[in-house]
Amino acid sequence: MKKNYLIGYDISDGKRLGRVARIMKEYGYRLQYSFFHCCISEIQKKRLMDRVRKVIHENEDQVIILPVQESQLKNLEFIGVKTQIEIEGVIIF
Repeated sequence: MKKNYLIGYDISDGKRLGRVARIMKEYGYRLQYSFFHCCISEIQKKRLMDRVRKVIHENEDQVIILPVQESQLKNLEFIGVKTQIEIEGVIIF
């Protein structure tokens, strides 16, 4: 079963930042520059985390993975430009 996650990262090196961004694009949708929405299975989450761990320096970089319920995604509030979010094939603005 797939679950929703909001994943953000702060990577101190440009090369590692690019690598993490490319990995994240394979698993989810960019909401902001370093902030993604992913609807993934536990296996996909583990694979994503393993791949990211191989890229980052854990003493310099940070990745935050926040599980969220679908109902919480529907209630996201934006200030400024709104970003569309896709939940199981349905796009929410």
